[in-house]
Amino acid sequence: MVESASVTIDPRPIIGFCWLAFFIAWFVMAMIYGGGGRRSTDAAAIGLRVLMVAAAYLSVRYGYALQPFGAFTERVAAIGAIVCFLGLQFAIWARVTLGRSWGMPMTLHDDPELVTSGPYRLVRHPIYTALSAMLIGTSLVYPVAILPCLITIVYCAYAARREERDMEQRFPAYAEYKQRSKFIVPFLL
Repeated sequence: MVESASVTIDPRPIIGFCWLAFFIAWFVMAMIYGGGGRRSTDAAAIGLRVLMVAAAYLSVRYGYALQPFGAFTERVAAIGAIVCFLGLQFAIWARVTLGRSWGMPMTLHDDPELVTSGPYRLVRHPIYTALSAMLIGTSLVYPVAILPCLITIVYCAYAARREERDMEQRFPAYAEYKQRSKFIVPFLL
């Protein structure tokens, strides 16, 4: 008779790996494709970004002590690690598809291109979708991370709406593209 041993994997290093891979991928792609465009940054946007980074640090540093899922904490954390990893894959796919058209949120390009292939067939803002998935996954592993998660998702929705206004002005075909793609959640929203 063969007995199998129960193997448990700590999801915390997976979350760390995903975020490290995300930032490395963004750095490498910025080297390959360039930073892309110019953006207008106001004090509120800078303040929000500083708040998100501070909240993320505090959540990851101290957040694992809080376990609101009780007996399901390990299972929920495992699901969180999977969601974060899938979000990473979607983010990299979207970033590679955008190539030189990528820019920081609400960036204005001098010579923009409307990208509607790859993950952009499914949603108009797949990087925001991916970032939101990574943050939700992180929050399932580090429950206190829900604060930066919510702040960032609200920021992503705001940035996506603002970018859509810019895209509608620059691309006459954008209205038709909006009809055949979802805003931020594939197949739903």
